[in-house]
Amino acid sequence: MTLNTQQEAKTPLRRRASTPLPLSSRGNQPGRLCTAAPQSQHPRLGQSVSLNPPSRKPSPAPDGWSSESSDSEGSWEALYRVVLLGDPGVGKTSLASLFAGKQERDLHEQLGDVYERTLTVDGEDTTLVVMDTWEAEKLGGSWSQESCLQVGSAYVIVYSIADRGSFESASELRIQLRRTHRADHVPIILVGNKADLARCREVSVEEGRACAVVFDCKFIETSATLQHNVAELFEGVVRQLRLRRRDSA
Repeated sequence: MTLNTQQEAKTPLRRRASTPLPLSSRGNQPGRLCTAAPQSQHPRLGQSVSLNPPSRKPSPAPDGWSSESSDSEGSWEALYRVVLLGDPGVGKTSLASLFAGKQERDLHEQLGDVYERTLTVDGEDTTLVVMDTWEAEKLGGSWSQESCLQVGSAYVIVYSIADRGSFESASELRIQLRRTHRADHVPIILVGNKADLARCREVSVEEGRACAVVFDCKFIETSATLQHNVAELFEGVVRQLRLRRRDSA
């Protein structure tokens, strides 16, 4: 059940402009010590977007490009909401910021952001709206945790490999999602973040994989600090969404 990262010979991501929407107006590296490594720089992406943008058609793909997961019409550029869930401090905001191209110094006191970005995966454009709103309710934001469990096209449940409590919370969140989406086959990805803290590991890779098998979801370990498997995570989300879309067609 490990998420297929397809690191070799994959189509590189193509970025489009993106910035977070303020909630006030809308809503293993083995041998590493348990200290955060310096975050490398990312280009800022820069276009505000709506949580409910209209359906739109993409520009034509180059001849010969195709995707087995494309819609039969091949004409719509899909847009999906991806909700990040997990305990405080597991790295949800860092993963979301890397997705959007934000830099580490911009993250202070910024919980509850929504980011949009279009990815080109396997030659097809897909737009993800990544919602880092799980803890916004505690900050007086407009998002409740109940609404977060209902609005997602896909869910990314994040825990820290150096915090067993966050792993147990991730299991509870999966049960909550099962209750909320009883009849829906919503893609869920279990993410063990902070893989750079190998010497502080409290949750093994095998435990993460076993949990994903039990809860019928995909699994991947990442390090937002080292940017390890972050791009692969969101590419995998896109592929899971396309697979579910094709199966339900």
